[in-house]
Amino acid sequence: METQKDGSIGRVAETERIRALLTSVSTGAGGAVVVTGPAGIGKTALLRDIERGARSEVRPAGEEIAVSHVVGAEAERDWPFSGLHLVLSAVADSLRPHCYEDAARRVRTFVGGLQTTATPYDVAIRLQSMIGDVKTPMLIMVDDAHLLDSGSKEAVGFVARRLRSAPLVVALAVDPSENSAVFQGLDTIHLEELSAPDAVRLFCRSGSRPVRPRVAEQIVARAGGNPGVLIDLRERVPDGQLAGRVELDRYLPRSPVLQSLYLPELAELDKSRRTALLTAAVSGDGRIAPVLHALREHGDSTVAWLLNEHVDRSDGSFTLRPRAVASVVWQVASLNERRRAHERLAASYPDDDDQRLWHRALATVDEDEDLAADVQKVVERARNRGEVERALAFARESVRLTANSAVRVDRMIVAGGLALAGGKFEEVIDIARERFTRDTTAIQRADLVLLEVRARSLLDGDVATGLISRHSEEIADVDPNRAARLNLAGAIGFAWRMEQAEARQLLTRAELYADHYDDTTGDLYRCTAAWIASISGEPHSAAKLIEESPPSTDVLSDAEWSIWRAMVLVRAERFDEARRLVRNVTLDGRFGRVSLVQSLAQSVTIKLEMLAGRLVAAEEAASAWERAATGGVWQALVSAHMIRVNALRGRSDLAWECRQQAVENARRHGDWWATALVQAETGALLLLSGRLDEAVPVLEHARRYALEHSDPSILPVEPDYIEACVRAGDTARAEAALADFDERARKVPTAWARHTLARCQALVAVGAESVGLFERAVEEQDEFVSPLELARTMLCYGERLRRLGHKVDAARWLYRAMVLAQESDAAVFVSRAAEELRSAGRAPVSAAVGVEELTEAERRVSALVAVGKRNREIAAELFVSVRTVETHLGKIFRKLGIRSRTELARLVAAVQDVAGEAVEE
Repeated sequence: METQKDGSIGRVAETERIRALLTSVSTGAGGAVVVTGPAGIGKTALLRDIERGARSEVRPAGEEIAVSHVVGAEAERDWPFSGLHLVLSAVADSLRPHCYEDAARRVRTFVGGLQTTATPYDVAIRLQSMIGDVKTPMLIMVDDAHLLDSGSKEAVGFVARRLRSAPLVVALAVDPSENSAVFQGLDTIHLEELSAPDAVRLFCRSGSRPVRPRVAEQIVARAGGNPGVLIDLRERVPDGQLAGRVELDRYLPRSPVLQSLYLPELAELDKSRRTALLTAAVSGDGRIAPVLHALREHGDSTVAWLLNEHVDRSDGSFTLRPRAVASVVWQVASLNERRRAHERLAASYPDDDDQRLWHRALATVDEDEDLAADVQKVVERARNRGEVERALAFARESVRLTANSAVRVDRMIVAGGLALAGGKFEEVIDIARERFTRDTTAIQRADLVLLEVRARSLLDGDVATGLISRHSEEIADVDPNRAARLNLAGAIGFAWRMEQAEARQLLTRAELYADHYDDTTGDLYRCTAAWIASISGEPHSAAKLIEESPPSTDVLSDAEWSIWRAMVLVRAERFDEARRLVRNVTLDGRFGRVSLVQSLAQSVTIKLEMLAGRLVAAEEAASAWERAATGGVWQALVSAHMIRVNALRGRSDLAWECRQQAVENARRHGDWWATALVQAETGALLLLSGRLDEAVPVLEHARRYALEHSDPSILPVEPDYIEACVRAGDTARAEAALADFDERARKVPTAWARHTLARCQALVAVGAESVGLFERAVEEQDEFVSPLELARTMLCYGERLRRLGHKVDAARWLYRAMVLAQESDAAVFVSRAAEELRSAGRAPVSAAVGVEELTEAERRVSALVAVGKRNREIAAELFVSVRTVETHLGKIFRKLGIRSRTELARLVAAVQDVAGEAVEE
């Protein structure tokens, strides 16, 4: 547990109990507490956390706490009063020589006078007398107190019960398996295993190697919540498994900490009970009935022991208790014992062919062609249902059982594809490189190379152009369709990196084989071509390249098609359609743990919700991505996007943390696109923080990257740069950048580009011209402009009006900006708007915006909208047609500069609040 400031994870209540004792020493009162729990549970970590807090606490002169911390020693256990000598020597050393010399001298005198022939009672009485005279606040911590000699334990226990009138706190860490009866009656804290969420947090934070939260959850599910076990396991699980790039082993790695907890108990079990535990451990699916059926020959007493001592049951399922015992019992079992356990279970699934095959496969050591063929059928069925993890597990067994070399390679290719879908990129690369050690055909080599190309691209952003070129030439005459797929894989890799020229080059090569495309390759070509077009200044035409309906070949292909189409629709600013597509994927239970599908879907959602101005939804998608993803090249991009999200939400500390993560990942992968994005988002963070002198050069650097792309929305840095220059007073730079932005926005006139260009033109202008341009920017609203961008424009407009002395008009637009910013959870804009309102002499809530401009009929409609009435209900209440209500609403929205019923309801509520305040005054 030495790694922590993590001693407090999951131990808040326990820590507070001990700190409450420490608080009382300043009043001259003390006490004692015993911390107990099995090995590794965190007793030492808790004491050290308390020690750190006591040492760092600032107290008035003369009230500082003298802290001592010792550890009992097995080697001195038989020496009379050696433990007390150890404890008091540490106490003497902890007393500050200049402040507490007298107290230290008295302790040393007591230690020197200890006689090994004295009784524990006599020693305890003398010790009690000395403590009564010492006025120095002290904290004495004894770890492994059960290892003290018996006389010392009796003396310490005696004194610990009598500390209420002394400024002394004694904390003892004790192993409950040892005889510690002398400490009975003392306040006791029994540490239990951490809860699953706390255990996952500890596992993720306790080491330097990166670990995916999803992997941490899986390990905690197998190991339980013993902190010592988890920290030891973290050092034993390979890097690739921690990062989720390689499948976790079915059982935990061998851990001395784990074995020390459970091996003594297992060694005392008879063969029948060990068999029962092993059978439950290898069952796999957690169904209790097959386990009980498999154990019927071992008698009712064995089954009853298993159910009572080691099983938690619920609705026909079970979990072993403690969970880690499954791995330990499997590790100590022989190969034959494991094989027989699987054979018994195979005979216990009369109505489940798949599970019967699973256990038959695991019970079979040698190759078996017939069994392998049956297992492969399960693979295909599971894949077609989208059950990737299940299909992959069976695929691995099918490969292992296959004797025929050619068939084995074919099945390896299937397993590699499933591993890719599961995000096990390193496993995919290992499979692909089997081509160097096995006899393969040109077609098999092409398929294996395709797996490696895709895995390397997803893992590191590396586009293996050499492999693609060499093997596409080799296969072109034999199977041009496969040659096309290789080139398309490379095109996709370059497109992910926003290297459009290279992507188009490989797309063109793939087009050479267009006459030979099968349906799958044809669909892949359309998706690739559409994505490249969407990032090359043709976002609206790109959407037409992907059909409205999915190819419907299988569940996974449908999901991938939905994600591709959603990506293209996001570029075309068709956010609602894109959101429906990705939600269909993310909410489909079949893809709950298919990390590649979920990673893609959530990464699309992050970008989608950012562009749509839904910051909370973007953050939720990033959290979901973190749980599902396997890292790789996307890690830097997701972290980079979250810089702006956190900055807008007013959480600058988190924004800077995300920047650090993004920088590290971009450097690790040598990803220029991630570097460019980090630069742009860092500039936005500096701008939002008001650090203009730093923001301008950072944004200028990012702008150079942006100018390499025809579409200014690819790296949307230009509006930030222009605004930063204007605010910094550098109008020359702002005007030059505006000219470039104007030209580029006209070539690719997305709604975002048109609106932000209008805002930038207004920012650069001065006086009445500026007001006119702002007026046009807020009036000519496009339905695809996000409320966040609109709030920013209104905020800039309000700021400009206030500086020009138009305080009433400024307040109106600032309030509208605040309402929209609140809807987007953009706390930074809300704060800026509120500050500007105060500068304009208005309370932020009282700038209630132009409702007085509405006609009487429009006010009545507004009031009914505010209480939640729909158009048909409003029409009935006002005795007008629905069309009339719609006309009124259109006029209301235009007059108030709003776009939704929600905004209108907030405005009406604000006016009513202000009116109420006025009446009270």
